[in-house]
Amino acid sequence: MLTKRMKWNAFAVLLTLALAAAPGFASPITVANFSFETLPGGGLPISCNTGTGTGCSFDLPSVAAAIPSWTANDPTVSGQLQPGTPANGFFNTLSNGPTSAYVNAPTVGQGMISQTVLPVVALGVTYTLLVDIGARLDTTFAIFNGSADLLINGNVIAATGLTPVVGTFGTFTATYTGLAADVGDAITIQLRSNGRQGNFDNVRLSDSTVPTGAGVPEPASFLLIGSALLALTAIRRRHPKAA
Repeated sequence: MLTKRMKWNAFAVLLTLALAAAPGFASPITVANFSFETLPGGGLPISCNTGTGTGCSFDLPSVAAAIPSWTANDPTVSGQLQPGTPANGFFNTLSNGPTSAYVNAPTVGQGMISQTVLPVVALGVTYTLLVDIGARLDTTFAIFNGSADLLINGNVIAATGLTPVVGTFGTFTATYTGLAADVGDAITIQLRSNGRQGNFDNVRLSDSTVPTGAGVPEPASFLLIGSALLALTAIRRRHPKAA
C-alpha cells in the first residue's frame, strides 16, 4: 500500500514533469501578407527569365500596384518576385511559397518597406520578430544587403542572424520586451535594403511573457498539468487537515 509520503513524492515528480513540458504560452500577431503571396492587382507582369529555367517574374509599382499591406518609403524600388526554378540562377531554395519581396537601395537613403501591426506595446510582454532574408546567386546582387528590425517609440531593434549561404534564405530574429515608457506605442516591422537589393519572406511576429522560443504547450503538456492537479485534489481529500 502506498504511504502518504510515497503519494506526495509521486505527485511532486508528476508536477515537475508537467511544468518542464509546458514552459509557457506564445501568441502569434497577425502580419498581413506575411509571405508576400498576395499579389498586386496587376500581378507580376515582368518576365525575368535569364537562364534555362521558367516561371520567373516580378513587378514594379510603375507597372503594377505596390506590395499589398506594406508601405514603401520609395515605391519605385520595391516589389514582389517569383524567381521560378533554380535554373534561373536567382535562388537554390525558397523560404515560404514561390513569392518573396525585394527592396532596392535608392540613390539617396535606404530602400524600405514597413507594416504597423494592430497590437500596441504592453508592459512586460516580449515581442519576437522572425524574418527570412535571402542572398541571391547571381553576381549582380550576390552581396548580402537585407536587414529587418522593429521600430518602437523611435527606437530601432535590429534583427540578427547568420548571413545565409548564397542562393538561400536565413532567419533573422529581433526581440523586445515592453517598457513602461513605451506602453501604448505602435509596433512597426521594417524590412530594408542596405545597398543593391534585399530579399524578404515569411515575416512572423509573436508576443509572449515567457522566454523567446519557449513555444505553445502541446496537448500532452496540458494532460500532465491536469493529472498533477487531480492528484493533488485526491490527496487533500484523503488527508484533510486537522481542525
